[in-house]
Amino acid sequence: MAALGLGVLVAALVGAAAPYRQTREFREVVACDDRGADGCFGSEAGSVAARRTYTTTTTSTDANGHTSTSTTTHYEVTWQRADGSRQTSDVSEDFYGKAREGEPARLRLWRGEVVGVEVMGGEQWFLPEAGETLGYWLYLAYLGLGVMLWGLLYGWWDGFFMLAFRTFAWMFMSFVPVSMATDALAYGLDGGTGLVVQIVLALFFAGIAGWMLLGSLERW
Repeated sequence: MAALGLGVLVAALVGAAAPYRQTREFREVVACDDRGADGCFGSEAGSVAARRTYTTTTTSTDANGHTSTSTTTHYEVTWQRADGSRQTSDVSEDFYGKAREGEPARLRLWRGEVVGVEVMGGEQWFLPEAGETLGYWLYLAYLGLGVMLWGLLYGWWDGFFMLAFRTFAWMFMSFVPVSMATDALAYGLDGGTGLVVQIVLALFFAGIAGWMLLGSLERW
């Protein structure tokens, strides 16, 4: 088990090398744009084609079998590029309120990919594809680390349910840190209140997931 985890960890880190390098290259362009230089990002005229809100419901179960449900509202905007193609992405509530359907938008491009949308009074930036790919590899590396630690420290088998439960709890601890890491690599570390909020959220979710994980081991 430990050898399997180590293999997954190493493979994931090797796979993360290329998207990491590309994300750092994107960061250099962001820094160029922050300095006010011209021509850092490409630009294309577009328009807001549609927008909508939708909700998702998440149900979680702790180590004692207690369940809790939460509902999240998502804000989605679709923009149309100059060639007529359309792309859709979740955006912040503030940007959603300013992106009016049918109004013009300025699309910011990096290597042909839309990484930012500007409308009257607001803008929304997105993680480039390289950053998203890097995040997937980091999640896989974290999973490999967990498998390796389980093989070294415990290694027993007590059924598929507990395997799935512990895997969920372990991976849940990585969601906010990995998101923070990829965003920081692409756009720089957010300072001030934003950074404090992210750290608090990371500690909060890690605490919940850690409690769930440790609770599943108490019987042993």
